[in-house]
Amino acid sequence: MKRPLSFLLLTALVPASEALEADRDVWINAMTTALPNAFCQPQQFFRQCFDISEALCMETATQTTRQCLQQFSAQFPQVFQQPADGAYWGTKVGECAGEAYQSTLSKAFKNTAKCNDVNQWL
Repeated sequence: MKRPLSFLLLTALVPASEALEADRDVWINAMTTALPNAFCQPQQFFRQCFDISEALCMETATQTTRQCLQQFSAQFPQVFQQPADGAYWGTKVGECAGEAYQSTLSKAFKNTAKCNDVNQWL
């Protein structure tokens, strides 16, 4: 996978020593906006390595995030035990959305050394 995993920060906002619960629907709603916002920051792979506008980035990231949330929704717990469940499912949804984003916008990918080097984006 050639993209940063910075979205993991979204699921790790709670210190490990502090376990919290989050309702399934609340978590899904939060991810629907948080993940596209993280993807489309100017310094991120999804903006740097695709010749697209911020608006198209947000539109595509929102669409792919929603699709991936729907894909996994039957597997989500009713109550997320944070941060563990959020980190686990955030990673799954983020990987799915990132791969779908890349596939959807493959024609806009900038074929540069930096964009092709996964180590640049870890």
